[in-house]
Amino acid sequence: MHEIKSVSGAVLYRGDGATSLREAVIAAVREGANLRDANLRDADLSGANLRGADLSGANLRDADLSGANLSCADLSGADL
Repeated sequence: MHEIKSVSGAVLYRGDGATSLREAVIAAVREGANLRDANLRDADLSGANLRGADLSGANLRDADLSGANLSCADLSGADL
């Protein structure tokens, strides 16, 4: 199980079947979870489908977003 936490430490999503943070983020986006202010620093999100994700205010510093689908994603205020 992997948890996605906010920058303040609150749990935003629990990926019960996820074997990695990447899998948890993909599942969260697929399920429409609110990832606003998520702490995804250093996350490997390469090739992930993040289409339409609300990542506003998220910490994505040093995250690998190469090949990720970010179309229609909200990155306003995100730390890239």
